[in-house]
Amino acid sequence: MRALLFSDPLNLPKLFSASKDLAEEIYAVTWERVDVPVERLKVVKGTLINDCWVSYLHNEAKSFDFILMPATRNSKEIAPRLAIREGLPYISEAFSLKLDDGLLATRMIFSGRGVEELKTSIPAVVTVNLDAYEPSFGKPGSVEEEHMECSSKISLIERKERKAEVDLTKAQVIVSIGRGLKKKEDLSMIRELASLLGAEVACTRPLSADLKWLPEERHVGMTGVKVKPKIYLALGISGQIQHVVGFRDADTVISVNTDPDAPIAEVSDYFIVGDLYEFVPKLIEALKRRKGS
Repeated sequence: MRALLFSDPLNLPKLFSASKDLAEEIYAVTWERVDVPVERLKVVKGTLINDCWVSYLHNEAKSFDFILMPATRNSKEIAPRLAIREGLPYISEAFSLKLDDGLLATRMIFSGRGVEELKTSIPAVVTVNLDAYEPSFGKPGSVEEEHMECSSKISLIERKERKAEVDLTKAQVIVSIGRGLKKKEDLSMIRELASLLGAEVACTRPLSADLKWLPEERHVGMTGVKVKPKIYLALGISGQIQHVVGFRDADTVISVNTDPDAPIAEVSDYFIVGDLYEFVPKLIEALKRRKGS
């Protein structure tokens, strides 16, 4: 079996880990040199636009049994387009892959509430959820550099680096707020609590996408950031599955809600029926007393 990996340099070591049990020969394409123990590493320079990558991989993919990509935003555009062009089956966001008279892929469905197994013929195109994989490093058998010549229908006018104010994936304690917060000014109370706890502030999608009270990088959920803190304190959050999938790997979940039947109670280690406007000031007061201030 032969596998072709296409990935950004950061995800390539994990993608190799996901593929090493599938194929005896593994080749990789990326755009910066990275030490991964593949047979051949191609470093392609030039126009790094999805439209061009589809054309480039179309010429590379002919003799491979698997074309694997990380389940990133760009790859999830490139992979199905490539599959259609090649006439190959396509599976998205698989978190487990194995050979079973074809390719057997496991992936989440219904926003993480279920798991499905899909079996497809080979060759196939797959995007892989790499959360469960550790990176594999090592010297490639050979390294080739190539310049991509591509006349894309898309013109790249400018690139701007987006600077996030926080990386919630590294936070050990998170104070998250939902629609139970009545007005934006009350965020000062939440930030004070977070400061006393040595925590980062997070939120549900309505607060970032709809109300714009917090930036998008603080949105935890299916379409936001997935976090694994030691403590996740959820304030005024009902617990819809779209949000729960973002913090379900937290060690301890503590939630406060006025509704005793709120769905978040089912996924909480500690569930407090109460008003966050009573709970938060009392907790702040208790923490200040404990700190002696």
